[in-house]
Amino acid sequence: MNVKKIVLPLILGCALGASAADKVVGYYPYWSQYSQFYPKDIRYNTVTNIHYAAIVPSEDGSLAFADENDAENFKTLVQMAKENGVKLVVSVGGMEAEGSLKAIVTSDDALKAFVSNVKSWLAEKGGDGVELDWQNLTEEDSGDFAKLIDALKEGLDGKILTATVYPGAGMGAYKAETLNKLSYVDVFMADQMTEESEKLVPNQSANSVKEALDAVAGAGVNKDLLVPVIYMYGKSFTGARGLGTAHQGTGSGNEGYLSYAELMGKFDTPDYKVTFDEASKSEVAVSESESIVFMGIPSVKAVAEQVKNEGMAGVAVYDLSQDHHEPIVSLLVTIGLQIRPEVNYKPAKKK
Repeated sequence: MNVKKIVLPLILGCALGASAADKVVGYYPYWSQYSQFYPKDIRYNTVTNIHYAAIVPSEDGSLAFADENDAENFKTLVQMAKENGVKLVVSVGGMEAEGSLKAIVTSDDALKAFVSNVKSWLAEKGGDGVELDWQNLTEEDSGDFAKLIDALKEGLDGKILTATVYPGAGMGAYKAETLNKLSYVDVFMADQMTEESEKLVPNQSANSVKEALDAVAGAGVNKDLLVPVIYMYGKSFTGARGLGTAHQGTGSGNEGYLSYAELMGKFDTPDYKVTFDEASKSEVAVSESESIVFMGIPSVKAVAEQVKNEGMAGVAVYDLSQDHHEPIVSLLVTIGLQIRPEVNYKPAKKK
């Protein structure tokens, strides 16, 4: 199957109408180094902001790289982002950091030290702002989350301040007046398809993204702050014959995960039949042995169109290392053609 011929007509059109959307955010996790993806490999013209994940807080308010082996890459990332006019935001928190964040915000000394250390990190190591990633937030944590946001906003002297929200767990943990103080709000969604699912469903879809955005906006968060996060990977399941069918567990890839770039390689053979499911606005690929659910060009374009047409802030991808490098099949370019159509996404000619 020639994927390029199929997707070319889909990415040439741009959504009509004016929009406040102007951000394309790419996450750069520290583990990118282990898949041989480095700051030099980022196509900086496809993004406006990069979120480096992650910096880990300790209970006393101190900060450290999640992996000290990535310190040199971070230094290069700071330099290259600046050279290319891209804003670099440092993500603080992440998986299993909620205990430390809770301890920090409930101690005046630790909170003061934390804000000071964040400010010093940006001044000394680099970065244009901070993303607070407090996962597994509960309604009981709502006041502490707001207190931490207020302390960071006051201490960062106008630098970018964002936060992740996880509406799938409910919006009761977030106060709209708190989130509306941010530069923008990153809306994460949990994987919809897991081994525990009896039948194959989309892992992420334009419809599920819309539901998440509607939940956040419905809680009173300003729409022009919202940035949905698109997953640049698919999930495979053995024995499934398409959406709504049973499976026997994870299929090919790394524990069933395949990057979007890997998928494009798989689909350039006749082994898979790839279709766009109009009902969910997502993609599914079916072979003799497995089915793969993923977000492709039609579904990602639908998300970008919604963001633009409804005046949201932009679209984010997780993560930069998983996109395809060719513009014609790139999800970043698909987003860019909707949100920043004035940018030249053609690859530079080889000298």
